[in-house]
Amino acid sequence: MPKADVTVDIFYNANTSRFVIKTNARKERVADILDDYLEAQTGKGADHSEPNKKSEYHITIKLDLSDDTFYVTSDTGNYSLTCGIVLYALTAVELKEANIEDL
Repeated sequence: MPKADVTVDIFYNANTSRFVIKTNARKERVADILDDYLEAQTGKGADHSEPNKKSEYHITIKLDLSDDTFYVTSDTGNYSLTCGIVLYALTAVELKEANIEDL
């Protein structure tokens, strides 16, 4: 995996609609990082892969600050589902409903 200065681990429980986010970023910057990631995904096209149906999902977003490149791994099986969960996480962070912990 390439160098990453910032890591945001998103744990989403689909049964309870709760998020736990672990990061080495400042907590007040998590919303900006998620927003920037989503903006970078705009226009990349649809993913017609069958999404994994799970009760809990884990998404890791890594950011290389030297060139603002995002690297993402997830167990969703589908990029569109990944972006949907990240968007939902962004909303939870902005509403202060997500639990943000140090990585």
